Amino acid sequence: IKMSKDALIVSFSELQAIDQEDIIMLVDVQTAIRICNESLANESANPADVLILWLSKLLRAYVDEAVCCVNAIKEMWSWLGMVTADSQDDHLAIVKEALNFADVYKKHILKSGERLVHGSACFLLTMINRFSRNRSILKICIDLHLVVLSLLRDITAGSETVNFRIIPLIKEMTAIAEYLGERITHLQVSIRTSETVTFMCVHYLKLIKHQHKIEQEPMPEWLKDTLVHLCDSVCSQLETVHNKETLAVPLEKVKEYVKVTRAYLLMIQEIFRVGVTTHLHEDVSSGLLELFSEPEPSNDLGKDIPILVSTYVKPYAMQLFELVYLLPDFQEYFIQNLNSNEDSFNVCMDFVTVVCTDNTAVTANTCQMLQKIFEYMFKDASNFVHEENYDRIIEGFGSLLYLLDNEILNNYFCAGLFQKDIVTSQACADVLMLCFRLKEVNKGWDSKAIEQAVSFWNECNDSYALFSHNPSQWHVQRFVKYFHIMGRQKLPTLSLRNYRHLSAVIGSSDQVGRKLMKHLDDITSDVPTEIGNYYDIIGVLEILAQLGHTSCSQWLTRTSEMAKQLMTIDKSSTFVSAYFRLLLASDKATQLLVLRGLDPVIGCTNWQRQKFLASCQSSTDPQLRAFSARHSIKGDAQPLLEALLGKPKDLDSSVDATYQELSKASYFREAEHKCHPVANLKRKREESTPRKILQALYESSLQLGQCSKDTFDAADIELHKKVIANLNSALQ
Repeated sequence: IKMSKDALIVSFSELQAIDQEDIIMLVDVQTAIRICNESLANESANPADVLILWLSKLLRAYVDEAVCCVNAIKEMWSWLGMVTADSQDDHLAIVKEALNFADVYKKHILKSGERLVHGSACFLLTMINRFSRNRSILKICIDLHLVVLSLLRDITAGSETVNFRIIPLIKEMTAIAEYLGERITHLQVSIRTSETVTFMCVHYLKLIKHQHKIEQEPMPEWLKDTLVHLCDSVCSQLETVHNKETLAVPLEKVKEYVKVTRAYLLMIQEIFRVGVTTHLHEDVSSGLLELFSEPEPSNDLGKDIPILVSTYVKPYAMQLFELVYLLPDFQEYFIQNLNSNEDSFNVCMDFVTVVCTDNTAVTANTCQMLQKIFEYMFKDASNFVHEENYDRIIEGFGSLLYLLDNEILNNYFCAGLFQKDIVTSQACADVLMLCFRLKEVNKGWDSKAIEQAVSFWNECNDSYALFSHNPSQWHVQRFVKYFHIMGRQKLPTLSLRNYRHLSAVIGSSDQVGRKLMKHLDDITSDVPTEIGNYYDIIGVLEILAQLGHTSCSQWLTRTSEMAKQLMTIDKSSTFVSAYFRLLLASDKATQLLVLRGLDPVIGCTNWQRQKFLASCQSSTDPQLRAFSARHSIKGDAQPLLEALLGKPKDLDSSVDATYQELSKASYFREAEHKCHPVANLKRKREESTPRKILQALYESSLQLGQCSKDTFDAADIELHKKVIANLNSALQ
């Protein structure tokens, strides 16, 4: 051994020969590194021998010199890269020495601090990642890996700062976890790796949370990598479970496998329960959405495997969903991906479910999310014609509306009734009705609320034209009738002004039918000459047709000539519709009598008349068929009429294609209803003459006369005096 002014100069073989106890006194770290590099350069030593020397002797000698050891480990990384892939014996020797060093000197390494632990761990994990592909040394690599995991847990538990060094550490650990997770025999080691990564993230997240930063920062790379790894692990596990090969695996083994999936879900939950205060990285949002959107298995897996998934996976996925659905970044990503080609039905319904089950106050952003989801569900009619899907949507949103009692959503669904899109209009009505019924069975309606609901829906109903056939009015009248029954309201008086209300709430009483028939006889002694009388007749006909059980044969027989005259009047389609709707419900003899007197119509376009003629043309009565043959129906209505009568003929391909059209354009209405705050006939039918005003006052006075004197309070009596005074002044 020769000494120089700068350093002790020895050969690599001499360095190998020095006892461990003497090394630190004879050769410093930098000199040892230089000797090794020079030996590698002149090929007097190979990389494996250099690494074995450091792991077996030099690192142990210098371990208490933390800074020096860190420099040595940096060099060992480069030497590791020089080890050839085919020298398996060298790989085994290196890993054995690494395991011995990490296990025996664990306390020394921990005592030297985070920097050395992180450096050593990253070097050892890189070694494991490279050598573990060799099955012959996989077992010893796993043993080394478990020691490294223990080191990292212990050092992290006492850490007080977040250091960038954990980024490569977590990348190496997740890569090892994914590799080991491919084999069921090493699945538990993979889980322990992911648990350690999760433990580290949770610890560092708590440190970040206590920093109280005002503005949200981008998600740290180490947290992003961890969450992406965990989400990918869940998806990978489920993909394996859904393979048809799973049927050949014993059920107990499958059960163990889905429990592993549950373990990964619990790890993700643990991270989000601490609270992710940073922005959510897009890759994480993507992983979460893929996890929640796990498609139904394409193979028939019987009943046992789906039960296992629904027991050990689905509840925990929903718990996780509840933790992340409020995050703005996740919501934004969710909405952006709704319009992709993938079917998002199930994940959308799960979103609705977690909003229902979560007790957190609903934000304005979440309300917008729910509205966009509802609109996605009815972007076309595909869910509307799918019975199971439609029922799930209505049950989900109806329950949501009841549980939240949110003004924004209530207004959204009420406004949805009046949309041009008749499918969405129907769905909004069904959602509202379910909400109202849930409130009813749970005793949520009091008399004041019912009174307000009656007033609101009556006002909506009165905003339509007198004989409007706007589809949204059918939904409005459902609610008018519902609250009329709930509030035990009396029937309004029989008058033209009350027709819309009557048509919504009238029941099936024989007494009501007889009263209507008497009124109809009174107003049809001759052809009506006044517009008010004309509309009065139509109103009664519509209600009688709606009742269905009242016999109108005598009236139809007596007034057949009058009806023919009315049909010749311009713009008589409203009367024609009401008349033939009533006639269709009558007996065959009456139908035949009226049909005989009708002038032939070619290309009939009135829907109610079309239905009547189609019924006669398909009747078993030969006379009805014969007389109806003189009339023809416009061709495009024929297939629909045949379908309604239950006797569809073979349709050509063009008609079939039309029936399969489910896009919004195929059922979108041009006109949109707008409610008016004051009830009116929507279109001006006639001027309000004194006679009309007096007639309305007379009818109202009859209704007022049914009230007992005791029901009038002081304000009512005062108002009565003012009405009398105004009436008297009108004649002066």
